[in-house]
Amino acid sequence: MSSVLSSLIRLRPRPTNLLRLLWCLLLVWYEIGTFYHHVSQCTWPDSRLDSLDVPEASNVTEPTHVLLVADPQILDQRSYPGRDPALMWLTQRIVDMNMRRSWRATQTLHPDVVVFLGDMMDGGRFAMSDPEYESYYNRFKDIFFMKKDIPVFYIPGNHDIGLGNSGAFSSNAYDRYQKHFGPLNQNVEIANHSFVMVNAPGLVDEDNDRAMKGVSYARWAAAMPGGPIEFVYSTGGHAGHSETPTILLTHIPLARPEGSDCGPLREKWTIHQGVGFGYQNTLSDEASEFVLQALKPSAIFSGDDHDYCGYWHTLPGSNGRTVKEVSVKSFSMAMGVKVPGFQLLSLFPASYSGKESFQDIPCFLPNQNRIYLSIYVPLVFFSLLSLLVSNFHRVKALDNSQTYWNSSGTDAMESWAEGRAYLDAGAWRATTPTSIDEQVPLRKVSEAPNEDEDDEAYSLPVPGSSARRAFARSRTCSKSWSFILWGRRRHMTLDSSCLSSVLSPFFYQDGRNPMDYRRSRAGFFRGVFRDVFDVAWPALVLFVLLAWWTFL
Repeated sequence: MSSVLSSLIRLRPRPTNLLRLLWCLLLVWYEIGTFYHHVSQCTWPDSRLDSLDVPEASNVTEPTHVLLVADPQILDQRSYPGRDPALMWLTQRIVDMNMRRSWRATQTLHPDVVVFLGDMMDGGRFAMSDPEYESYYNRFKDIFFMKKDIPVFYIPGNHDIGLGNSGAFSSNAYDRYQKHFGPLNQNVEIANHSFVMVNAPGLVDEDNDRAMKGVSYARWAAAMPGGPIEFVYSTGGHAGHSETPTILLTHIPLARPEGSDCGPLREKWTIHQGVGFGYQNTLSDEASEFVLQALKPSAIFSGDDHDYCGYWHTLPGSNGRTVKEVSVKSFSMAMGVKVPGFQLLSLFPASYSGKESFQDIPCFLPNQNRIYLSIYVPLVFFSLLSLLVSNFHRVKALDNSQTYWNSSGTDAMESWAEGRAYLDAGAWRATTPTSIDEQVPLRKVSEAPNEDEDDEAYSLPVPGSSARRAFARSRTCSKSWSFILWGRRRHMTLDSSCLSSVLSPFFYQDGRNPMDYRRSRAGFFRGVFRDVFDVAWPALVLFVLLAWWTFL
């Protein structure tokens, strides 16, 4: 086996096959492997909860794991107005494929509960037919497919139900959302924690109407039952509300001073106050104070901004007590952040004694745009340059060999003519060669053997079949193993010739392969085109297969 490997190593490698191998390895890693690698670097923050006091009567020893996903915003044809339909179709497929792979990798964390922090669909608020919305919704459910039956909760975002008044928004956006995703406002208990999920876009609209009429929150809550203001007011005034830690979930972040720092994990700038078509960056100062005072949350998680932001709010009337709000990164590669992400939240069902019974940690997904621009694009140029240089040297060597034969052509032709005349005279006859590397000595047939001469020179050659077997035995070796399987002894033999046949296509065969010969005689441009095709088609086939597997 070592002799076969050494002989293969001595042969000259094909640049095309080395590039094929490089492209295939990188595609498998950057299209599949890197997603699982990034997720594997993020673990549930359970170790931070070891200091909590667990009631002796409690049978629960493991924390409850909550996965927080923000702003996937599944694209549709309205996402980029004016973009070519074919390009828009391609953009949707690339973004969908990226989120499918991210979601498959994320599911390896095995969360107990999943919460989407709004903006599930980029165009969910717009007027469209029921079949179109159903198809749009099914795309979302197909991307975020759950392998096991676990609780999933949704809170509405401004892209789901709209914010403000616009003729482009559907008049039944609220009803459509509730039919497919559930209630607009929810108060759910998870592992001895109250999750208050607020309809933030509705709260913004109601708060604007309330402020214009100059009505207090208490009076508005009494006059408008079922709205987000009434929900917050009644939830905060509930008798048992303060007995369990409250986790506030809102799509729109709470107000903070302009230019407030978001921490080192943010990619750029900060959350600015601003209002525009169908959006508002933060709740108003009054609405934020109302929510904080009514709910007195222990933690706040929001979305909408697409980038990570950590900010500490001061609770009104609590003697300086603060609460942290985390704006969770968008899960999508198309939301203006280089690195998408999500948030992990661990809950410990301990009795509330003033200590935090939860911990959270951000997780980051691959930078897909960097993969395209910093890996694939440079590799394309490197591959082209390698093939150009390889073919340049090949053509140069071919020109040199032709120049040599042209310069010595007269002597070669005279030698060839003499040899041809000698063979035509019938004085010599060639026997069958024993191998591709060996030639059987020619036997003289016009004369009788001389007894004084060496008999070995005129002995019959080894028959062709026997010679081939001898040659095969000399060039191959094997390794055998014996083992017991299902009560019977089994034998397995590995022939090095099989290994050679598998590895040899990745190497030149010193001109003995007809394909190599034709390749070596091709012109520069034809050779470059053929090499580019030889490198590209396996990578394209593998990319299509990986994409097909992703959409299964």
